Amino acid sequence: MPEQAQLDPEEMSDSTVTLGDVQFDPVAEQDFRLSVEGTSGTGKSNTLAVILEDLADVAIPTLIVERLGALSPVRLEDEDIVVVGARQEDGVDLAVGLEDLDQLGSWVLDRGMKVLLDVSTYADYEAEGSRVHEAAARAVRSLNDRAHEKYRSGDRTKSLLAVDEVHYMAPKDSAPEPELDEHVKRCRGQLIKVATEGGNKGISVITGYQRRAFLHNGIIQLCDDYIAHKPGDEDVDRTADALRCSEEELANLGTGEILARGESITDGDLVGPTTVRKRSSPDPREESFELPETPDELSNVLEDIQEEVEAERERREQRQDELEQLREENERLREEKEELEQELADTSRLGDALKNLADSGDAAPAAAQDVGEGVADLQERVSELKAERDDLQERLDEQQATIDELRDERDGLQDDVADLEVEVQEVRAAFDGAAEHVQELASAFDVDVDVMDPEAGVGTTDEEITDLRERVDEFEAENERLREQQTETLEPLADYESFLEDDAVRAAIDGAKEEATCSPRYIKGVLATIIDEGSWVSYDAVAERLGVSTTSDVSKAASELERRKVIKKDSRDGGMHVDLNVDGLNEVREAAARREKTEQLMDEL
Repeated sequence: MPEQAQLDPEEMSDSTVTLGDVQFDPVAEQDFRLSVEGTSGTGKSNTLAVILEDLADVAIPTLIVERLGALSPVRLEDEDIVVVGARQEDGVDLAVGLEDLDQLGSWVLDRGMKVLLDVSTYADYEAEGSRVHEAAARAVRSLNDRAHEKYRSGDRTKSLLAVDEVHYMAPKDSAPEPELDEHVKRCRGQLIKVATEGGNKGISVITGYQRRAFLHNGIIQLCDDYIAHKPGDEDVDRTADALRCSEEELANLGTGEILARGESITDGDLVGPTTVRKRSSPDPREESFELPETPDELSNVLEDIQEEVEAERERREQRQDELEQLREENERLREEKEELEQELADTSRLGDALKNLADSGDAAPAAAQDVGEGVADLQERVSELKAERDDLQERLDEQQATIDELRDERDGLQDDVADLEVEVQEVRAAFDGAAEHVQELASAFDVDVDVMDPEAGVGTTDEEITDLRERVDEFEAENERLREQQTETLEPLADYESFLEDDAVRAAIDGAKEEATCSPRYIKGVLATIIDEGSWVSYDAVAERLGVSTTSDVSKAASELERRKVIKKDSRDGGMHVDLNVDGLNEVREAAARREKTEQLMDEL
């Protein structure tokens, strides 16, 4: 079997990695993706450690993601590596909360740091969803987004991403573990994205995994360089196909031995079996070790970053306190409103009593005149207070409805953006795999096939996602502005006339007439019957008013009005009854706003 030619040590660059007879430079390569495979105990983690050790003297911004602690001791050979974890404990240089991992990409690419993220420190088995995967997703997304920003601005920065146990971090849907919650899906989507797009942005990707059968294909779909330790029996056929070697050659590999093939690492030849040297850093599974002291220069950098993280945490807590104060103020205003309404009711009752006294004729004429004037003044004041209350109610209902719809739309857009990124990457990976199979078949049958890029003519997905994020920011700013304007909360309107005069109710009624599967006459009939009776009415009463013998079209009209929150239905006295939903004015407005925003969002997406 051909072997890679030995390189002269004097010709090797500082970033050359040596794995037995295999030598390569992951920094010099433009688009480097390396897959390191091996079942448990065959030397996979040792190989990853040797790669990082050979790059110890290379000033390349690096992010290492691991969950089992096998790579952390490499910091004894590379003092520039900073271990990041969820809390301050032995072995963690920088304690960073889950919410602050979004800054990690800037630390790596702008400060040129080498960061090892120990995602196991974020595990919380009582929390809903996998916080381990959420931490990894935030970190990888931060690196990818910052690399993309620098790429667009013409400041492309070469960097390295190494992920161990990637079969657990980006599993197939059929993998036995982990449970496929939303955090796992997002982590998988971010890893697929960086594995397929990272090369253009200067990110070299090295992944290590035990089980190829459990790893999502998108992670290694575009990988051209493979290093294999002895795989598991279930994976040996797939690994042999990737390396274009025999299954027997893989099955005969001993501990620490590898087979390798790839344009960037072996010039396309199959090299091996060759033995990878034992790592210089201690293997935590085999020996104990003492943690190194952090260099003074690095300590100063970590102190600055820790201060930044603490400052951001304080700002979040301050915003939370402000929200709590707003909630307390809202409650206080609610209580004050109830007191004012009680005072208004007492004043109204007093006015009625004085009017009755004036009308009774028992009082002296002068006293009666004074009482009459007092009654008139009180009635005028009551009318003013009612008008003011109605005006405030209308404005506050509009503000509250807008706030609610903006909050819902903001949350929905944020989820849509994240889910869209995941779906885009999985679709890309699936397309690449299908395209590869089509080309293989075309070659076999000697025909020409033009495989079109699924994104051709559709626009740039990254730009669409950026536009959506900007849209989310606009909604959040508008939400904050409306929250500051909100000062009181009043009860909904309580009479039919005011309810039916509201613009949102009128719009809902017009929409019901247009979309109902019955004649608009039945919509009008339901509303007219309720107004005449002034309370709940039965389907039979509506049919009698309209002069029809059946209630089927009455039921259709009522259902359409109920769907738009204009009326409410109740089964009583052996039949269905309806009444105006005067207590649910906000529901009518919210339903109308949701329909409008849904149409707008669908147009944007």
